[in-house]
Order: sequence, then structure tokens, then C-alpha cells
Amino acid sequence: MATRDPRIEQLRTGLLPIVRIEGEEVRYRMEDRLAAYGCPAVGVAVMDGGALAWSEGFGRLHKGGDQPADADTMFAGASISKPVTAALALQLVERGVFDLDTDVNTYLKSWKIPENEFTRQSPVTLRWLLSHKAGTTVHGFGGVGPGSIDDVVTTQPTVVDMLEGRVPGRMSGAVRVDKVPGGTVRYSGGGTMIVQLMLEEATGKPFAELAEENIFAPLGMTRTTFRYPLPDRFRANAAWGHDTEGDTIPEKWTVTPESAAGGIYTTAGDYARFMLACRDAWLGKPGSILGREIATEMMTPQGGEFGLGWIIVGEGKQKRFTHGGSCEGYQCETSCYLEDGKGAVVLTNAVSGLQFYWEVLNAIADMYQWNGFMPAPKKIVPIPRSDFDRYAGTYEIVSGVDAPFFRIWEEGGVLRSEIKGMRGGPRDVLMDQNGYFFNRVGPYETHIIYDADGLASELVVYLSGTTEIMRARRAS
Repeated sequence: MATRDPRIEQLRTGLLPIVRIEGEEVRYRMEDRLAAYGCPAVGVAVMDGGALAWSEGFGRLHKGGDQPADADTMFAGASISKPVTAALALQLVERGVFDLDTDVNTYLKSWKIPENEFTRQSPVTLRWLLSHKAGTTVHGFGGVGPGSIDDVVTTQPTVVDMLEGRVPGRMSGAVRVDKVPGGTVRYSGGGTMIVQLMLEEATGKPFAELAEENIFAPLGMTRTTFRYPLPDRFRANAAWGHDTEGDTIPEKWTVTPESAAGGIYTTAGDYARFMLACRDAWLGKPGSILGREIATEMMTPQGGEFGLGWIIVGEGKQKRFTHGGSCEGYQCETSCYLEDGKGAVVLTNAVSGLQFYWEVLNAIADMYQWNGFMPAPKKIVPIPRSDFDRYAGTYEIVSGVDAPFFRIWEEGGVLRSEIKGMRGGPRDVLMDQNGYFFNRVGPYETHIIYDADGLASELVVYLSGTTEIMRARRAS
């Protein structure tokens, strides 16, 4: 019988705060934090030395249920689908079917990206689609509403239906280009659906089948699928989704026909196998899912935080590839260091997992001594009320997030902030010893650019203090 890794039990009692504060020495119990967040279950896989060290499930499959989560429990992964899509597309680049820098309308058959003033300046290419620089609209899709699921399952909307916004229970609109391709980063699930159409038309095979043949089966990912609705054979050990109130979503499991952008169901261990396979390709190991040259492109920032499919954070020994997933009912985060092969996959079945998974990742980073993952503890420096007017206002988001505005205002004697249309709601604004803004619910810090009068004119948000993920300029 295999020996159980003792660090599984260490994780049960050693969760860390999302942001550490000087003078606050805190450790949390997994059971207590799952209850505090109203998150029934979490799936965890740890990578160490370029191998899967262990995987485990914690909690219960759904609120009020008795069945425990385990290493084989499946979760909806939402946008962690996109790196899988990128890997499939890059396999076809290697075969000469696609070119990274050719106008994708050259390959598209049943539907073309409508030409306009922006595409005439610069074409949409596969490189720009995979790095979210194509100028395409539609940030994300999520799952369809319960009243529309039967329609979606019965009619099986085509990829063209999805690109034109013709899916029941959706208000996402048609995918279009509304800024010059190759410019700034703007996250676009709509752009990823263009890649799905390219893949299906080039191969003549459904996307789910392509992924099974070329990624899942070769890597032994036996509990991962893009098929929807979730096949019956997986349902007995699949975590139900939970909404912002902590209640089970009516359909139990999300239905996401936009497979390439967000339709994956997987286990933490299976997804870790995929991440390690991408790292193996980057190392040039024989028999990898990609060759070394194209894998190097995949792990190289393309003029923003994205490589081809992955977000790339840090440099040198701190360089890692990462991606999160977010939909109504599930939240997840993944990260793997390129040089030493350390990392983790954390999958949750509640919207509140958006904050909770950072506590799990921080504990793992501490146990395995990840290089540069957690910033040093911060010291909170009070912001004088006389300075509130320097920061309060509306800022137009110009890169990184598909939302119009970032707003800061005074409320109850403190500064508050919110990105319009994004999950999480308003948050208290804190300032650290370096003059950077931060909050307690995410590992981000905001650097402030001041104008000649000392007024905040621009806000630049960084992950781990090194990688720019959003920029906003004062509008009022």
C-alpha cells in the first residue's frame, strides 16, 4: 500500500492568509475555511520536481451532502480550458496546417471575422487570438441558465451559433473585433471560440473528440472531458456548483457549449498532468505533446502577460505559467514553475473559491518553498482622509480586463474600489509601506502614477509584484 504524503495532513491545518500582514501570524484549518467561505469542496494537486507529488480532495461534493470529495472528484474548470485549446492549435502549427501570423480568415470556412476599420489596419492571427491581443469581444460565457439547458442540449448549437450569440440563455452577443489586433491585451473567450472553429474545420472532428485523441488519452487524463452535458459515467463523483449565496446551482453541473473557452471538466490531478506535459515540451523531452520550439513560443510573453494560452509570470527561476477559471458555480487557479517543476492545481465548487483558493496555494507555496510566489508580509499604512480626493474617481480600463471602468470612492471613512461587472464586489483599499494599493482578497498590488498636481492619473495592477495584468487611466 502506497504511503500517504504527510503534507496532505499538513495542508489540512496550515492554510495561510491571502495577503500576509506584519504582526499577524495566522494559520487556518481547511475544514474551518471551507465552512467560512461556503465552499463545499476543493480538489488539490501538487507538482514537485516536475512530477505529480500527490492529489487529494477535501470537503463534500455539495452543500448538505455526505459524499466526500477525493482525488478523483471532477470540477468544472471554466477558463483553464484555454491552454488545452492552445496546445491543440499549436500541434496543428507544428504540422503546417496553421501559421501563427497568418490572417485566420484564410483558414475559416463557414464563418469569417467581419472586416472593419480595425482588421483593415492589422489582421486577426492565431498568435493574437491565443495571447488575447486580437481585439475580439466577449470576455466569457459561463454556463447556460437552467431554463435553457434542455434547448442547448437538444439543439446542440454550432460554433457559428456561439460566435453570433445565438445560444439560449446567453446575453453575450456576437464576437466581433472592436480594436486593432496586435495592440493591448484584452481577455476574450470569444476569440478562443474562433480557434475552436478553426480546429474543427481543419480536422473535420468535434472539439471534444480532438482533445481526447490528442491530449487526454496520451496523457492518461481519464477523468477529463469537454463533452456536455457532463456524461453520466462521471456524475457520481463530480462536485456540484454553488452560487454567490453558497447554494447549489439548479442544474448541479454547468452546461457550457463554448467548449474551447470554458467547457472542461477535470480533476486536479489530471490537469496537473497536462501542465507537466507542457513543461516537458518546453524542456524538449522526447514524446512530448509539443516540440520544444513551439513550446518555447507558448511560454514566451507575446507583448503582454500572456504567452500562447498561458499567463506567464516572473523571469528566470521565478518564471511560471498559470491560468485561472471562473464561472457561476466554480472557481479555480493553477500555477507551475518552469525551471524546478513545482506547482499546484486548486479547483473549487463555489463562487467564493475565487478568494479561498489563494489560501490553499499560499500554504502549498510555503510548504514547498516556491520561489517568489508570496510577497513579503505587508505593513498597512493609513491613508489620510485629506488624501482621499487624490485617488477617488473613475478610471477607464485600457488593457488587461474586459470591463469599462475601475472606480474608487470614499465610504464610511475608508476608500473603496470596484471593477464594474467583475465578480467580488466592492473592496476596501489599503496602502502598504511602498505606497502601493492592495486588498486582503487577492495577491495583487496597484502602483499609482501621479500627475504634476499629485493627483492619481493612472493605476497599474500587478500579480506577484512583477507581471502587469491591468492598466486604467483617470476618466473623471
